[in-house]
Amino acid sequence: MRRGIVLGVLIGVGTLSIAAAGSQGQQGAPKIIRMQSMGVRDNLYLLSGGGGNTAALIADTGVVLVDTKLAGWGQSILDALKMVTDTPVTTVINTHTHGDHTGGNNDFPTVVDIVAHENTKANMQKMDAFKGTNAKFLPNKTYTAKMSLLDGRDRIDLYYFGAGHTSGDTIVVFPALRVAHLGDLFPSKATPFIDTSNGGSGVAFPETLAKAVAGINDVDRVITGHGAPPPGAVAGRMPTWKDLQEYADFNRDFLAAVQDAFKAGKSTDEAVAGLKLPERYKEYSMERAKANVQTIYNELKK
Repeated sequence: MRRGIVLGVLIGVGTLSIAAAGSQGQQGAPKIIRMQSMGVRDNLYLLSGGGGNTAALIADTGVVLVDTKLAGWGQSILDALKMVTDTPVTTVINTHTHGDHTGGNNDFPTVVDIVAHENTKANMQKMDAFKGTNAKFLPNKTYTAKMSLLDGRDRIDLYYFGAGHTSGDTIVVFPALRVAHLGDLFPSKATPFIDTSNGGSGVAFPETLAKAVAGINDVDRVITGHGAPPPGAVAGRMPTWKDLQEYADFNRDFLAAVQDAFKAGKSTDEAVAGLKLPERYKEYSMERAKANVQTIYNELKK
């Protein structure tokens, strides 16, 4: 069963915030997606809810999606997009392998291109969701270091700087809009999830972020992998490139503290208990601190 739009509100200048209910879940609850304009030419939108953050660029040749949320959420994405365009979805970019960012691929059977880093395609091939006939929803275009899609004002640049959250994290840049989607290389202001089973690395993570900060220019605002800014946030509360720089510093300082504890012969628990980071990170969630210390310890022991 499908349900229509439940709310449409115009907030501020150039900021469209929509809550849309698509297909219902098993308990009958609607799958709610919130869509916000990025406020630049009104052709780039942030869709939150149902897994990782999705970006939708309404290009002249079709809609390009960055990440497709959890399995079964594709129709909700389409329902939200119908509020602003009749243009079909023609391209999907997957920032990495996880099901809350790739699960909706299967809901877009008419998509022409699915694009990802070559390591992400390899990781996705191991997933049950893409076995058998569903292999057609795997990426059919891959790259190694950098790739560009479309041209002119719609150009999209894809960058890979090394292992971090996984072994194939893509940073998606919309140059004309000065916006970048970081996926789970920058999930939120918190200790990241490091998926070593898919090639992630706690030791490489800070260096990968530092390379991104140094290697990408002329970006003002950032779409994180998770979390949504409050309505009206486009004017000044969206994460910025400066926030990404701080996040790179946070991961660098976290790694340095763990390396010092390792060299001092401290146990994992002792390292966590003695972890002291600069005051400027006081608002960061440390929920994954112990898991990340253990991950880094395991890497340092090799």
